[in-house]
Amino acid sequence: MGLFSKKPPCPICGGKISWLLPAKIEGEYICNACYNKMDMESDKAINLTMQEFKEYLMFYDQNQLLKDQFVISEQIDFGVWDTKIIFDYLNKLFCMSKNLDKTVFEGSQLKSFTIKEDNVPLFEGSAEGIRRYISTVPERAMTMAPQISQFMMNRQMARTLDRLDDGKANGSTTMQYFDIPEPFQAFNVELYFDHPYWTVIKCDMDGPRFNNTHPDVNDYLRSYQRSMEEIEKLVTALKTVAFPSATEQFVSPGTAATGTVHTPMTPSADAIEEIKKYKTLMEDGIISQQEFDAKKRQLLGI
Repeated sequence: MGLFSKKPPCPICGGKISWLLPAKIEGEYICNACYNKMDMESDKAINLTMQEFKEYLMFYDQNQLLKDQFVISEQIDFGVWDTKIIFDYLNKLFCMSKNLDKTVFEGSQLKSFTIKEDNVPLFEGSAEGIRRYISTVPERAMTMAPQISQFMMNRQMARTLDRLDDGKANGSTTMQYFDIPEPFQAFNVELYFDHPYWTVIKCDMDGPRFNNTHPDVNDYLRSYQRSMEEIEKLVTALKTVAFPSATEQFVSPGTAATGTVHTPMTPSADAIEEIKKYKTLMEDGIISQQEFDAKKRQLLGI
């Protein structure tokens, strides 16, 4: 049968088969209306039998009932063009699309989740509890201040030299750009399910970036704080629909997930100075009260 030959009707609904690269299951052509209902992990989709696809469509119709009762309580935005996650707190449901055109999950189907800054844990959640790892990103960003200051001095010197002859910008010096890597690149989210068609869903959100001509640590930290507010909303939303009874625990960087309670120790003079520094950042609105409290616990060994 050639590419433009007439094809038999869809074996599922009897609809017309597309003439351009139509989908197939077990060698049979499927219409776009049926095939586009599919929302499952790619390895499951690739290996579907016709009987399994018919069973999936039954699941799809049942899932539509959840969509019909879905009332949006919260929307989490992972960037302008990235993932949107909506939550229904009343019915304990969530969907990985603001348009409800993907599978609606029941909170009870979520087994656990992890959120990382690149590969470094930031949150881990399950029915056993929510573990928050204290981020070192603000501290690492602040250590970049001398490099940024040196870059700005070099850039100012280049501009001065460019104007040295006649006081005008002559373009005789090469434009300098700040290209030192940020403390991390992306927030990585992984959701693990007990579900017939989903085992894990992964999505990410870009971390903040330095302006490549006018880098500023405070600007970076403010952007980081805005991103963290979305991450905090996501953790709260997942906890609300899936693990409402879970308790939260702060964990110091590099601490193994053993549930060990840290014994308080007498703070050193260096720790007290660090606490004062972070308190100033909080008062300036660069970090939140929660982040300050978390850092204070870390420095005090609580």
